Amino acid sequence: MKATIKDIAKALGVNVGTVSRALNDKPGVSPELRKRIIRKAAELDYRPNGHARGLVTQRTETIGLLSGVETSAFLSNPFYAGVFAGIEAETREHNYALMFASATGESPVSMGHLPKFVVEHRVDGLLIVGAVEPNVISSLQSTKRSFVLVDYHLPDDGIDTVVTNNVRGGKTATEHLISLGHRNIAFVGGEPLDRGNFGERLEGYREALSDAGIPIREEFVQGGDIVGGYDAMMTILDRAPEVTAIVGCNDANALAAMGALREKGITVPKDMSVIGFDDIPASQESWPPLSTMRVDKISMGRKAAQRLLQKLDEGESAAPHQIVFAAELVKRASTGPVGKE
Repeated sequence: MKATIKDIAKALGVNVGTVSRALNDKPGVSPELRKRIIRKAAELDYRPNGHARGLVTQRTETIGLLSGVETSAFLSNPFYAGVFAGIEAETREHNYALMFASATGESPVSMGHLPKFVVEHRVDGLLIVGAVEPNVISSLQSTKRSFVLVDYHLPDDGIDTVVTNNVRGGKTATEHLISLGHRNIAFVGGEPLDRGNFGERLEGYREALSDAGIPIREEFVQGGDIVGGYDAMMTILDRAPEVTAIVGCNDANALAAMGALREKGITVPKDMSVIGFDDIPASQESWPPLSTMRVDKISMGRKAAQRLLQKLDEGESAAPHQIVFAAELVKRASTGPVGKE
């Protein structure tokens, strides 16, 4: 049973009004008695909206979550939904609440203005999931508030990050296709392809081709919208009909590419092998089931939350950590031996 104001008053031998005034920082209570009441409230775990504990610990017991897309789009994205599930599970276990904000387009946050819950000190720290504009990071650094980047990193080694080894993952995916005899391998990507996760996976693709002595042909690399795999696949089919295998920058683009192939009457994997990245639920449910690089999304979310809570405990003495998750090759029915060259 939760402690009440009456329990605190009874334990200290004072009246309920005195306890209420002390917990709400109202006048009429001596400094010494106020300290005793606040201490007892914390001991009894009395937390009306977390206020009593916050008076003792100087914490709100709330974590801010900032994403580079609208909150609805963030939660509907299968990858980020998995990351969020891990964050929510970990913070809940530590009795922390979550508050959301997004930094998109021309929003005040994307232009470097901090979310209201940061300015008003209503969160103890932040988890920034996905890419945001660099000026958002700069603004946060100026506040000295603890934060951790998730599925996003910057050249600055002094920032805590939890990421996937995208270069290694992109290389492994491409090596899988090479091992099946493919040499004309295309890369289907979203934007941007020159940086971020997709850019790193493209780098791994190029490394694998180079190591195998396969010429890198830029016409085999097609970007597009964030989920522009359909249009990119159509372009490749038009410009490079010799292609026999596709590396998708993520599962969504790989599945979209498979849709384009079906429309053209091209059979997967008999005529074209396709591999994705992330292992979202839809990759198992597609036909044929999509080979992919599995990312442990829930563990990434949990680890990011754990790291942020650790930083809050350690204070300014906390040295930055870069936590890197490996991507695991999952072989399914969408990849097979080369059938044409």
